[in-house]
Amino acid sequence: MFTQSRWIWGAAVAAALTMTLAAQQAPTTTYASTCVTVKSDQDASFDQIVNGDLHKLEQSRVDSGALSGYIVLRTEMPAGKEAHCDYVFLAFYSGMPKAPMTDAELTAALQKAGVANTEAQFGARLSGVGEEVSNALDYNLDLVGGAQKGDYIVYNSMKVSDDNVDAWIKWEKTMWGPLADSMVKSGQLRGWAMDIQIFPTGVKDKGLESTSDIFPDWDAFVNARDHYEAAWKAVHPNDDISASLEQFGKICTIEHTVLYKVVDEIMAQQ
Repeated sequence: MFTQSRWIWGAAVAAALTMTLAAQQAPTTTYASTCVTVKSDQDASFDQIVNGDLHKLEQSRVDSGALSGYIVLRTEMPAGKEAHCDYVFLAFYSGMPKAPMTDAELTAALQKAGVANTEAQFGARLSGVGEEVSNALDYNLDLVGGAQKGDYIVYNSMKVSDDNVDAWIKWEKTMWGPLADSMVKSGQLRGWAMDIQIFPTGVKDKGLESTSDIFPDWDAFVNARDHYEAAWKAVHPNDDISASLEQFGKICTIEHTVLYKVVDEIMAQQ
Protein backbone atom coordinates (compact mmCIF):
# COMPACT_ATOMS: atom_id res chain seq x y z
CA MET A 1 0.00 0.00 0.00
CA PHE A 2 1.48 3.32 -1.07
CA THR A 3 1.59 5.77 1.81
CA GLN A 4 2.19 9.50 1.66
CA SER A 5 4.44 9.63 4.71
CA ARG A 6 6.92 7.19 3.16
CA TRP A 7 6.92 9.14 -0.11
CA ILE A 8 7.92 12.28 1.76
CA TRP A 9 10.31 10.75 4.22
CA GLY A 10 11.84 8.17 1.92
CA ALA A 11 13.48 5.76 4.37
CA ALA A 12 13.82 4.87 8.02
CA VAL A 13 17.05 5.62 9.86
CA ALA A 14 19.66 2.89 9.39
CA ALA A 15 20.50 0.86 12.49
CA ALA A 16 24.22 0.97 11.76
CA LEU A 17 26.73 1.94 9.09
CA THR A 18 28.78 -0.58 7.16
CA MET A 19 32.25 -1.47 8.46
CA THR A 20 33.86 0.88 5.95
CA LEU A 21 31.75 3.85 6.98
CA ALA A 22 32.11 3.12 10.68
CA ALA A 23 35.87 3.53 10.32
CA GLN A 24 35.44 7.00 8.83
CA GLN A 25 34.26 10.23 10.40
CA ALA A 26 30.58 10.68 11.21
CA PRO A 27 28.47 11.25 8.09
CA THR A 28 27.84 14.86 7.15
CA THR A 29 25.30 14.27 4.38
CA THR A 30 22.74 11.52 3.95
CA TYR A 31 19.74 11.36 1.68
CA ALA A 32 16.56 9.36 1.49
CA SER A 33 15.49 8.29 -1.99
CA THR A 34 11.98 7.23 -2.93
CA CYS A 35 11.12 5.58 -6.24
CA VAL A 36 7.59 6.35 -7.46
CA THR A 37 5.56 5.32 -10.50
CA VAL A 38 2.74 7.44 -11.90
CA LYS A 39 -0.66 5.82 -12.13
CA SER A 40 -2.29 5.43 -15.53
CA ASP A 41 -3.78 8.66 -16.94
CA GLN A 42 -2.65 10.63 -13.87
CA ASP A 43 0.39 12.41 -15.35
CA ALA A 44 -1.18 15.88 -15.32
CA SER A 45 -2.54 15.51 -11.78
CA PHE A 46 0.79 14.09 -10.60
CA ASP A 47 2.71 17.05 -12.03
CA GLN A 48 0.23 19.49 -10.49
CA ILE A 49 0.74 18.10 -6.99
CA VAL A 50 4.52 17.72 -7.30
CA ASN A 51 4.99 21.24 -8.68
CA GLY A 52 2.36 22.71 -6.36
CA ASP A 53 1.60 21.62 -2.82
CA LEU A 54 4.40 19.06 -2.48
CA HIS A 55 6.93 21.71 -3.56
CA LYS A 56 5.44 24.12 -0.99
CA LEU A 57 5.82 21.52 1.75
CA GLU A 58 9.42 20.66 0.89
CA GLN A 59 10.36 24.33 0.49
CA SER A 60 9.03 24.95 3.99
CA ARG A 61 10.97 21.99 5.37
CA VAL A 62 14.20 23.23 3.78
CA ASP A 63 13.57 26.76 5.06
CA SER A 64 13.00 25.42 8.58
CA GLY A 65 16.20 23.37 8.54
CA ALA A 66 14.43 20.00 8.67
CA LEU A 67 16.02 19.24 5.29
CA SER A 68 19.25 20.51 3.78
CA GLY A 69 17.90 19.95 0.27
CA TYR A 70 15.27 18.36 -1.94
CA ILE A 71 15.48 17.15 -5.55
CA VAL A 72 12.97 15.49 -7.88
CA LEU A 73 14.31 13.36 -10.74
CA ARG A 74 12.30 12.23 -13.77
CA THR A 75 13.47 9.08 -15.54
CA GLU A 76 14.46 9.73 -19.16
CA MET A 77 16.13 6.41 -20.10
CA PRO A 78 15.26 3.59 -19.87
CA ALA A 79 11.61 4.55 -20.22
CA GLY A 80 8.31 2.71 -20.49
CA LYS A 81 8.07 -0.77 -19.00
CA GLU A 82 11.86 -0.91 -18.65
CA ALA A 83 11.82 1.96 -16.16
CA HIS A 84 11.97 0.93 -12.51
CA CYS A 85 10.80 4.38 -11.42
CA ASP A 86 9.03 7.20 -13.22
CA TYR A 87 10.31 9.68 -10.63
CA VAL A 88 12.79 9.60 -7.77
CA PHE A 89 12.40 11.96 -4.80
CA LEU A 90 15.56 12.83 -2.85
CA ALA A 91 15.48 14.37 0.63
CA PHE A 92 18.90 15.51 1.91
CA TYR A 93 19.92 15.75 5.56
CA SER A 94 22.87 17.13 7.50
CA GLY A 95 23.82 13.97 9.36
CA MET A 96 21.29 11.21 9.90
CA PRO A 97 17.58 12.02 9.48
CA LYS A 98 15.33 12.31 12.49
CA ALA A 99 12.40 9.98 12.99
CA PRO A 100 9.50 10.50 10.54
CA MET A 101 6.85 12.98 11.63
CA THR A 102 3.70 11.77 13.31
CA ASP A 103 0.39 12.37 11.54
CA ALA A 104 -0.25 15.38 13.75
CA GLU A 105 3.21 16.82 13.08
CA LEU A 106 2.80 16.36 9.34
CA THR A 107 -0.59 18.07 9.40
CA ALA A 108 1.04 20.99 11.24
CA ALA A 109 3.86 21.08 8.66
CA LEU A 110 1.34 21.17 5.82
CA GLN A 111 -0.51 24.07 7.43
CA LYS A 112 2.78 25.91 8.00
CA ALA A 113 3.60 25.47 4.30
CA GLY A 114 0.22 26.88 3.27
CA VAL A 115 -1.26 23.55 2.17
CA ALA A 116 -4.90 23.29 3.26
CA ASN A 117 -4.86 19.53 3.87
CA THR A 118 -4.57 17.21 6.82
CA GLU A 119 -2.03 14.38 6.65
CA ALA A 120 -4.80 11.97 5.65
CA GLN A 121 -6.16 14.27 2.94
CA PHE A 122 -2.73 14.93 1.45
CA GLY A 123 -1.88 11.24 1.63
CA ALA A 124 -5.04 10.38 -0.29
CA ARG A 125 -4.14 12.92 -3.00
CA LEU A 126 -0.66 11.49 -3.40
CA SER A 127 -1.71 7.86 -3.42
CA GLY A 128 -4.37 8.70 -6.00
CA VAL A 129 -1.77 9.73 -8.59
CA GLY A 130 1.34 7.69 -7.76
CA GLU A 131 2.60 4.53 -6.13
CA GLU A 132 5.75 4.02 -4.12
CA VAL A 133 8.01 1.25 -5.45
CA SER A 134 10.96 1.38 -3.05
CA ASN A 135 13.00 3.59 -0.77
CA ALA A 136 16.52 3.68 0.65
CA LEU A 137 18.94 5.70 2.72
CA ASP A 138 22.36 6.65 1.30
CA TYR A 139 25.53 8.25 2.62
CA ASN A 140 27.45 10.70 0.46
CA LEU A 141 31.15 9.77 0.31
CA ASP A 142 32.27 12.56 -2.01
CA LEU A 143 30.69 15.45 -3.87
CA VAL A 144 31.96 17.87 -6.49
CA GLY A 145 29.66 20.70 -7.58
CA GLY A 146 25.93 20.00 -7.37
CA ALA A 147 22.69 19.74 -9.34
CA GLN A 148 20.28 22.35 -10.65
CA LYS A 149 16.82 22.20 -12.16
CA GLY A 150 17.10 21.22 -15.82
CA ASP A 151 20.31 19.20 -15.40
CA TYR A 152 20.72 15.63 -16.63
CA ILE A 153 22.12 12.99 -14.27
CA VAL A 154 23.65 9.64 -15.22
CA TYR A 155 23.26 7.36 -12.21
CA ASN A 156 25.69 4.43 -12.13
CA SER A 157 24.74 1.53 -9.88
CA MET A 158 27.82 -0.52 -8.95
CA LYS A 159 28.58 -4.04 -7.79
CA VAL A 160 31.53 -4.00 -5.40
CA SER A 161 32.56 -6.98 -3.28
CA ASP A 162 33.19 -6.39 0.42
CA ASP A 163 36.91 -6.99 -0.13
CA ASN A 164 37.07 -4.23 -2.76
CA VAL A 165 35.07 -1.43 -1.13
CA ASP A 166 38.16 0.40 0.13
CA ALA A 167 39.88 0.00 -3.26
CA TRP A 168 36.75 1.32 -5.01
CA ILE A 169 36.60 4.38 -2.74
CA LYS A 170 40.32 5.06 -3.31
CA TRP A 171 40.01 4.75 -7.12
CA GLU A 172 36.98 7.01 -7.33
CA LYS A 173 38.47 9.68 -5.07
CA THR A 174 41.95 9.70 -6.61
CA MET A 175 41.14 9.09 -10.28
CA TRP A 176 37.56 10.08 -11.14
CA GLY A 177 37.01 12.74 -8.49
CA PRO A 178 39.84 15.02 -9.71
CA LEU A 179 38.64 14.47 -13.30
CA ALA A 180 35.13 15.54 -12.33
CA ASP A 181 36.46 18.57 -10.46
CA SER A 182 38.35 19.71 -13.57
CA MET A 183 35.29 19.24 -15.77
CA VAL A 184 33.05 21.14 -13.34
CA LYS A 185 35.47 24.05 -13.46
CA SER A 186 35.43 23.98 -17.29
CA GLY A 187 31.61 23.79 -17.40
CA GLN A 188 31.47 20.35 -18.99
CA LEU A 189 29.96 18.88 -15.82
CA ARG A 190 27.70 20.45 -13.21
CA GLY A 191 28.75 17.96 -10.57
CA TRP A 192 29.67 14.45 -9.52
CA ALA A 193 28.67 12.39 -6.48
CA MET A 194 29.85 9.16 -4.92
CA ASP A 195 27.46 7.38 -2.56
CA ILE A 196 26.97 4.17 -0.63
CA GLN A 197 23.62 2.77 0.48
CA ILE A 198 23.39 2.24 4.23
CA PHE A 199 19.85 0.84 4.39
CA PRO A 200 18.64 -1.63 3.24
CA THR A 201 21.86 -3.64 3.03
CA GLY A 202 20.77 -7.25 2.53
CA VAL A 203 22.48 -9.67 0.17
CA LYS A 204 19.69 -9.22 -2.39
CA ASP A 205 19.49 -5.44 -2.07
CA LYS A 206 20.89 -3.73 -5.15
CA GLY A 207 22.70 -0.49 -5.80
CA LEU A 208 24.72 -0.33 -2.56
CA GLU A 209 27.51 1.66 -4.25
CA SER A 210 26.89 4.32 -6.87
CA THR A 211 28.18 7.40 -8.62
CA SER A 212 26.29 10.18 -10.40
CA ASP A 213 27.58 12.34 -13.25
CA ILE A 214 25.64 15.61 -13.44
CA PHE A 215 25.49 17.38 -16.80
CA PRO A 216 24.33 20.99 -17.27
CA ASP A 217 22.42 20.24 -20.50
CA TRP A 218 21.69 17.59 -23.13
CA ASP A 219 24.66 18.49 -25.34
CA ALA A 220 27.07 18.00 -22.45
CA PHE A 221 25.59 14.56 -21.83
CA VAL A 222 25.74 13.31 -25.41
CA ASN A 223 29.29 14.64 -25.91
CA ALA A 224 30.56 13.35 -22.58
CA ARG A 225 32.86 10.66 -23.98
CA ASP A 226 35.02 13.11 -25.92
CA HIS A 227 35.11 15.52 -22.98
CA TYR A 228 36.15 12.78 -20.55
CA GLU A 229 39.03 11.60 -22.72
CA ALA A 230 40.40 15.12 -23.23
CA ALA A 231 40.06 16.02 -19.55
CA TRP A 232 41.72 12.75 -18.47
CA LYS A 233 44.87 13.58 -20.43
CA ALA A 234 45.06 16.96 -18.73
CA VAL A 235 44.36 15.72 -15.19
CA HIS A 236 46.19 12.37 -15.33
CA PRO A 237 48.95 12.86 -17.93
CA ASN A 238 50.98 9.92 -16.60
CA ASP A 239 48.06 7.46 -16.34
CA ASP A 240 46.75 5.72 -19.43
CA ILE A 241 42.96 5.92 -19.39
CA SER A 242 42.47 2.41 -20.81
CA ALA A 243 44.79 0.84 -18.23
CA SER A 244 43.16 2.76 -15.38
CA LEU A 245 39.65 1.76 -16.47
CA GLU A 246 40.85 -1.84 -16.72
CA GLN A 247 41.95 -1.58 -13.09
CA PHE A 248 38.52 -0.11 -12.24
CA GLY A 249 36.87 -3.11 -13.91
CA LYS A 250 38.75 -5.47 -11.61
CA ILE A 251 37.52 -3.59 -8.57
CA CYS A 252 33.84 -3.31 -9.50
CA THR A 253 31.31 -3.46 -12.31
CA ILE A 254 28.67 -0.94 -13.34
CA GLU A 255 25.52 -3.05 -13.12
CA HIS A 256 22.95 -0.52 -14.28
CA THR A 257 22.77 3.06 -15.53
CA VAL A 258 19.80 5.43 -15.60
CA LEU A 259 19.46 8.87 -17.16
CA TYR A 260 17.42 11.32 -15.08
CA LYS A 261 16.39 14.93 -15.55
CA VAL A 262 16.21 17.25 -12.55
CA VAL A 263 12.66 18.66 -12.56
CA ASP A 264 12.68 20.30 -9.14
CA GLU A 265 15.48 21.41 -6.82
CA ILE A 266 15.52 23.22 -3.49
CA MET A 267 18.72 23.74 -1.53
CA ALA A 268 19.28 25.47 1.80
CA GLN A 269 21.02 28.83 1.55
CA GLN A 270 24.66 28.56 2.59
